[in-house]
Amino acid sequence: MVSISVDTISSFIRDLGSPCTAISLNDGTIVAGSKDGLLISWLASNGEEVWRVSIEGPVSDIATSHGHVFVTASSSLYAFSDSDGSIIWKRELEGASDYVLAVEGSIWATSSVYEIEVGDYTESSIWRFNRSGELDKRWVIPERSWFIGPYFGKVILGLGRPRCGILSIDGDILEHFEIGDGDPIVCGDYRKQDFERAVAILGHSSGAVSLVEEHIEKVKDENPIPSSWQIPMIEESSAVCCILVPDIGSEFITAYENGFVRSNRGWSYDARSAVSAMAVGPFSVEEAGNTYWACAGKRVLVLSSSELAGDVDISGHPGGQLILELVHECCLVKSDSEGDTIVLGDERGGIYLINGQLLSRRIDEGSVEENYDSRTSLMRARLRRLRE
Repeated sequence: MVSISVDTISSFIRDLGSPCTAISLNDGTIVAGSKDGLLISWLASNGEEVWRVSIEGPVSDIATSHGHVFVTASSSLYAFSDSDGSIIWKRELEGASDYVLAVEGSIWATSSVYEIEVGDYTESSIWRFNRSGELDKRWVIPERSWFIGPYFGKVILGLGRPRCGILSIDGDILEHFEIGDGDPIVCGDYRKQDFERAVAILGHSSGAVSLVEEHIEKVKDENPIPSSWQIPMIEESSAVCCILVPDIGSEFITAYENGFVRSNRGWSYDARSAVSAMAVGPFSVEEAGNTYWACAGKRVLVLSSSELAGDVDISGHPGGQLILELVHECCLVKSDSEGDTIVLGDERGGIYLINGQLLSRRIDEGSVEENYDSRTSLMRARLRRLRE
């Protein structure tokens, strides 16, 4: 296969100056943060810089909501104005900051303490602030959280050792639940647009994958007893390193440290190296529906979905076909997407925006024709036959 460089098909390229550590694309605006603490906002439409600020790095995570950009960086939580980057408030956390989540009027953050002597995390905190930056509640637990997400009005967290399992926070009540065989949870993802179907997928160090969704486990005395998790749907003899839960459809994608990328629809693809980031991305074949962009070292693999767009019979279309392979000069480590646009961040601080319309136009015009893989032409022909 002859590959295309990421630079060739990027609508624009920007620079953070040091490794990209967090990236967000929401409502047509990109916000990216770096290891050195530089935070920059650009318009996705044309790459125009909206604002930039420098804070103590590294930037850990970014969440956007209702005109605010919430950022965890170093040992702090920040609230910025999304219009000009001015700091609305800043709060100090204990230990190193990890994740931030903005949901239902509350701002959640996690932080953790790493002890070099024992070579592990010995304590972490869960923080809940209101939008004005006032602390509502703090919980201290003996393990690090490797996932945080909303769940039917609650917040759930996936834990590492010693307890592992899930924490569920409902109001001020925190409950711990075992899940699977007691293996640490190392990553996760959730459906971000449809909270009524608050599906979350959690990956374990053992290779197991757990689905978290509301269902009825059993009935006692004619009363249904709701259960919050079930296990597993995909297993691999390697730790999970990345999970993608698209906002539409029922397919989800799991990547493993041994390089395999697997779908709950049964297909798999060998990426030959661990995947650092995944996102739903654009492609020029409109009928193809979703495509999955997996960043694997210095490559981006564009894989087909099992769920095609429109009234297309998907029988015989297992998904997981390599449509396009992009190459890059260094490792791509972060990604996010919205609509037909995807943004990628690399280990040197490069930010690359790829728009589906421009990608389609360049392919149709033949500007990348000599690099265009024959698999794409075959997929076009196959999709046309399916629609006839």
